[in-house]
Amino acid sequence: MTFRQWVGIFFMMLCASLLGGYAQRTDNRIVTPLKIDSAYERIMRTQTIRCGYGQWPPFISKDVQTGKFTGIFYDYLEALGKSLSLKIEWTEEFGTGDFGLALKSQRIDAMCGSIWANAARAREMDFITPIYYTPIYAYVREDDKRFDDNLNSINSPSVSIVTMDGEMAGLIADSDFPRARKTELPQLSSVSEFFINIAMKKADVTFTSPSMFALYEAHNSGKIRQIPSSRPIRVFPNTIAIPTGEYKLQRMLDTATKELLANGNITKILEKYRPHTDGFLEVSTPYSK
Repeated sequence: MTFRQWVGIFFMMLCASLLGGYAQRTDNRIVTPLKIDSAYERIMRTQTIRCGYGQWPPFISKDVQTGKFTGIFYDYLEALGKSLSLKIEWTEEFGTGDFGLALKSQRIDAMCGSIWANAARAREMDFITPIYYTPIYAYVREDDKRFDDNLNSINSPSVSIVTMDGEMAGLIADSDFPRARKTELPQLSSVSEFFINIAMKKADVTFTSPSMFALYEAHNSGKIRQIPSSRPIRVFPNTIAIPTGEYKLQRMLDTATKELLANGNITKILEKYRPHTDGFLEVSTPYSK
């Protein structure tokens, strides 16, 4: 083989190597992962907020015959959507322990069914400006006087607290009464089942709001009572939850919610559902009248 032939072969190998490297770099650019829309971007593109919900009257209820929704948070979200010129899609029902994963996996854009914001949940989600506050009290059987003026006595292995995974009664039990036993209800259990378990002596106490108690008391008068207390065990903001880090979405929903508070729409909604909202604490305006 002549010197010229050797030079020709070397030149072709060099060109092939350079072209291969270029092709590889081009391929690398082609397989770059596509950008995933944020919840805010998806909402703006589809003009729709996909809402998760839980059926907890008077916050949200769904008629099994007609599929029609009613409730405080249904009215609030529909008013919110109207003010933003966005459609509200009631996408899926979740239990109190399930909606966090649905937010993370983008199955929904917001959990729209009256969430009690707290530090434990704030690790996994963000919250919107609350539309009112809910005081929480302890409830027992009508004839059970063991804990009157002594809530600390609930913290005993002989006492059973009705709870549900991810629901506030369980979080209060773990924090304030860790020695007490827990009677856990399945996800999607109704509000009345908390009180039914106490009335039937399957458990001793639970922690919930006066509005929840009023719903049960309306049809079961004289079976359950609130433990006398000078102050609530907790006071929680009632709001909706969104995925962590969705700052544009949070600012948009905050602004629209503050407008509904300022123009009196939230007060009108709460008035509509009285007496079930009698125990709620309304949000104070940031200005003097």
